[in-house]
Amino acid sequence: MTAMTAPTTDPPPSAPSSPQDEPLRSPLGGLDYLKVSAEARAESRNREIHLPPVSTYRWWARRTSAVNGAVIDAFNAMMPGRLLVADMFAGGGVIPLAAVARGHQVYAQDLNPWPAAGLTAMLGLPAPDKLREAASTIEQWIHTEVEAAYGTTLTDGTRGVVSHTIRVATGECTGCGRRARMFPHALVSLRVRKESGNPQAWMACRRGHLFPAMSDKRRRCPTCHVLVEPAATYTPMRTITCECGKTDRLADRARTWQWEIVLVDRSSRTTREVDIPTDAEREKAESGGWQPVHDLGPIPPGQETSVLTRHGFRRWQDLYPDRQRHMLERMLDLASRCSKDPSVVRAAELAVVGSAEMAGYLSRWDRFYLKSFESMAGHRFNLTTLAVEPNVWGGVGRGRGTVLRRLNQLVKSAAWLQGKTGRELLVQGPLTTNAPATAINEWDVRVVEGSSEHMVLPSNSVHLVLTDPPYHDDVQYAELSGPLRAWARLANEKLTNEALTGEAVVNSATGQLTDDGAYEALLGRIFKEARRTLRPDGHLIFSYANRSPRAWAAVFGALQAAGLRAVGCEIVHSENETDHAKRGVRACTLDLMLDLVPTGHSAVEQHRPHPAPDIPLTDERRFLSVVADMFLQVGDLKDGWRLQVHKTLSEHPFIAAPADRTAKTTPKAAEKDRTSARRA
Repeated sequence: MTAMTAPTTDPPPSAPSSPQDEPLRSPLGGLDYLKVSAEARAESRNREIHLPPVSTYRWWARRTSAVNGAVIDAFNAMMPGRLLVADMFAGGGVIPLAAVARGHQVYAQDLNPWPAAGLTAMLGLPAPDKLREAASTIEQWIHTEVEAAYGTTLTDGTRGVVSHTIRVATGECTGCGRRARMFPHALVSLRVRKESGNPQAWMACRRGHLFPAMSDKRRRCPTCHVLVEPAATYTPMRTITCECGKTDRLADRARTWQWEIVLVDRSSRTTREVDIPTDAEREKAESGGWQPVHDLGPIPPGQETSVLTRHGFRRWQDLYPDRQRHMLERMLDLASRCSKDPSVVRAAELAVVGSAEMAGYLSRWDRFYLKSFESMAGHRFNLTTLAVEPNVWGGVGRGRGTVLRRLNQLVKSAAWLQGKTGRELLVQGPLTTNAPATAINEWDVRVVEGSSEHMVLPSNSVHLVLTDPPYHDDVQYAELSGPLRAWARLANEKLTNEALTGEAVVNSATGQLTDDGAYEALLGRIFKEARRTLRPDGHLIFSYANRSPRAWAAVFGALQAAGLRAVGCEIVHSENETDHAKRGVRACTLDLMLDLVPTGHSAVEQHRPHPAPDIPLTDERRFLSVVADMFLQVGDLKDGWRLQVHKTLSEHPFIAAPADRTAKTTPKAAEKDRTSARRA
């Protein structure tokens, strides 16, 4: 279905022009890289504050509008006028947002139907008042059911709701057959947030007995009298040791896993408490009255999904307690009827589907800050034995990722977008790749679903291709979006749960693009198609980061084969280095921005990364500086270049230092690098 918002009445903007008979220069030379990196660092720590519409739908490894917006501005300074900006790996939508916020025309494409639907809804958000009215309508309809599902009484007698229901997995020892609670840590949860300084907590002994304690003191379990150390870990490396002495992997007990409610997080307008559940609260959570009806489909084999299937999850609905599934289904039904405006319905449905990322048997409990983590946080499925079922609608001022919070965020997002554009945008999409490439002056945004080996654009029409391709095998987008696509199918049959073929991501579990040259060949076809759409004076600019020499060699080879030549590059900040997954390890936190133009006879004045005297010269920055020198040879790569890339990068300290858990060059990958280099 094609989404169309109100057309603009503005006169057609003048076409950009560029000076002739001058050497081609890179707009990256116009970046204030220190300022841009500082802004990117701030944005990466709280994206929804800096770019509210990104909360419309879940995506992974989003880059920043600080960097991409600065690139657009620098290019626009070289080529004044309204630009046509194309992003053929549109994913999280940051680049399209940065472009429309500056008044430019946008072409956004992605193979995955989840971001294609998300992009269409996000860029076509209706007026804030329409969304506010829809949220109010849904709230009126669902109020009674929310009370029936989560209503409770706090210990002081006030009425409130259960914001979170916390369960522990139990399983049978493969040695003695004893069933036990499998708490991951001795400290199960503080009773108030860490910053309060209050040490009151809930702790558990190794035998699974739960009791009140102080987080800063050892205490004997009141039931079995075992001395409990608050810092103790019970499931190191996903193993657990029974009283009989047998150590099992958690996966060994998967066939016997069951879930037991051990704590609830209650809230009212004035009070919050984490406490043992009452019988009534247990009954509400486990009642046979919750009868969800939709089958979400099987969990496909994959690199990331393997952790789910190893631990007994077979179908996507297995990740959700029945109450959560029931409430999600009800809210999807209400969202589909909340307005006669398709753009409102589309946004409301995304808000409901988005809350499904907080899967009740997969979301982890933050025992220090009393909140749940997304099931796919850190670009992985987060298996845990202490899982949190959220109040799907949302507690009183509580609950990350709940439907109520997402609906409220939609209102803020629409206001932000309207404030930037001054009107509702004319959005086409999501189209398929066999749609006709109609005149480009008929839309503000065109969204296309399908492989970017074919773009629905005329030749020589795009001023700037600005994109963020998948970084080799870093993020398995198709797998991580699986549960969201499964839920979205309930609202839109087009969003199926079938495996996505043709994704530009290497997947060792499925064999996708693992053959020698397969990743490079696919990128080459996509870059060649992007080159077709570029005007003669257009640029292709994208960010890339990886620790695998093989990945960099594939990118260089693909660009050269596509008929592109390097005109400049720059190193910028990209990732939040304070993220839990990046602390204390050699993770990539910088990107290399690569700028290319179609090969031709014009002279090129190349731009190299600015010297950075005010920035620590880390191994990562040194590494990217070496990569930059190699990249600037693209378009004129000499015989033996691939061998040189493999040799030089493999020996660099950022790669060759002692391996850690974030390293991309595993022994198997390193051997493949050496084999590829020998063949080169």
